[in-house]
Amino acid sequence: MTEEIQEIERIIKQSAELADSLIRLARKLQEQNQKQVRVYEERRENLRALHKTLADLHSYIEVAKREIGLYGHYGQDEAYAKAYIAAVGGTATPPEAAIELLRAGVSGKTITADVAAEQLAKLLDLPVSQRIQIRETVKAAFEAGDDVVSKIRPYLKRSTQATEQQARKTIAVTSDV
Repeated sequence: MTEEIQEIERIIKQSAELADSLIRLARKLQEQNQKQVRVYEERRENLRALHKTLADLHSYIEVAKREIGLYGHYGQDEAYAKAYIAAVGGTATPPEAAIELLRAGVSGKTITADVAAEQLAKLLDLPVSQRIQIRETVKAAFEAGDDVVSKIRPYLKRSTQATEQQARKTIAVTSDV
């Protein structure tokens, strides 16, 4: 029987050691789980802070966009007013005022340089070959923000003279009748 008792004591001792090992393992797993929970909580807090920062930044961007929009329209309105005043005051011819309006539209991105060049080519009463040349010159000037009037001043003079001659012919014909 002593052998059986010794065997039972050995099994009890092994069971106690196994129980201690299982308890240590359970504690280690709990500690790891707690560390993981802390890491997840920190991440969640960091994500909340990041979300708040992004939301604030988004609101600042919206305010900036509104301000930029106001100043963009202010500049366009000012350009339209200057062109009108210049035409009425006689410091610029109507075609020059129209060119300034087209330039303001291109710089304000309300029209493209192509459309502005086409409109200006139509404004000038010129032959087709010259219109093509003018379109290319004017389009490049609009895109670069150059002084368009100085680039086409000779054509403006010819167009103005042609318009005046046409007006004189019309007046002469109506007075003869």
